[in-house]
Amino acid sequence: MEGTVRGARTRLEPLLGHRLARARAEGWWEILFVPTALVILGIVLTSTSPQFLTSLNLTNILQQGADLAAISFGVTFVMLAGDLDLSVGAGAALTSVVGAFLMRDTGSVFVGALAGIGVGLLIGLANGLVVTKLRAPSFIATLGMMVIARGVALALTNGSVVTGLPNSAGNLATENFLGLPWIVWIVFVVLFLILLYVQSQTGYGIRVLAVGGNREAARLSAIPVDRVRVTAFLISGLTMGIAGLVLTSRVQSGQPNAGQWDELYAVAAIVLGGTSLYGGKGSLVRTLWGVLFIVTLQNGLDLNAVGDDLKQVVIGSVLIAAASTDFVRTQLRRRQTAKEESAAEAALGSAEPGDPLPRPDGVIQ
Repeated sequence: MEGTVRGARTRLEPLLGHRLARARAEGWWEILFVPTALVILGIVLTSTSPQFLTSLNLTNILQQGADLAAISFGVTFVMLAGDLDLSVGAGAALTSVVGAFLMRDTGSVFVGALAGIGVGLLIGLANGLVVTKLRAPSFIATLGMMVIARGVALALTNGSVVTGLPNSAGNLATENFLGLPWIVWIVFVVLFLILLYVQSQTGYGIRVLAVGGNREAARLSAIPVDRVRVTAFLISGLTMGIAGLVLTSRVQSGQPNAGQWDELYAVAAIVLGGTSLYGGKGSLVRTLWGVLFIVTLQNGLDLNAVGDDLKQVVIGSVLIAAASTDFVRTQLRRRQTAKEESAAEAALGSAEPGDPLPRPDGVIQ
């Protein structure tokens, strides 16, 4: 047993050391910005609404935010690669409709789920091919796909919800495990951990960051840039399919009008979490914090009976703040880098010949 514990500690120490070194390089203020803001928001909402901190409400926050979380996890890969996907909200609605139709007509939830995920993958593939083969800007290409997906969903249903699904279609939302609905476990634990591993522990995740950081340099480094970008859109398509099925299970119907503004909320959550709008920097962990902040804010507005008009103003202000956050972080990072370089130059200028040279991290070499 002691040998096992010692071996686990040996494997964890380099990983923790790497995490701490990266946190010091980026600045603790940047790592803890959104978690701190979320805690402050929670304190404010607790003081304004006694229902906020109840276990029932906290579970509702996670359950109602599961589809936004799934969408945001996928869009994170697209944005890390330097692109944008605005089709995810409408795509989730279309996958919800297609999945609901097949669940109703075949009586099989499994068949409907596969069909919904398949539709999401097709949307992601189409986005990736248009962006890479036709060289269309991802903003325009996915905006067009958003309009197409929404139109198809409305045409298939004549604008009405799809009902008559098997009772088991709602099991993921109604059945619990350790006090939480299954959709919470599937999205916030299983899906998150799988995608986090792909993003942070695989060669593909490194290539995504390289493509987003400098596309031409990645190409010169023999990285298949177009393939990486298409795969990122496929991941986004997969998660929009999962989001559509989560929504279908939660309301037990196909929703052609669902997901409106979700693409913007997802971008806001991702950027608020610290992922750059320009690609090459960010992580899925930061996206998770951003999602939790957005859904907590929405829940708090509902608990305090804020009207829909004022709610839109508040959410819109958060979108603007999220977009500004990336700029502010970039400026602060540049100032920190300039300060470290100035300190290193000053130390170098005052050093006597033969003295050991200082490094920016303060270690003598």
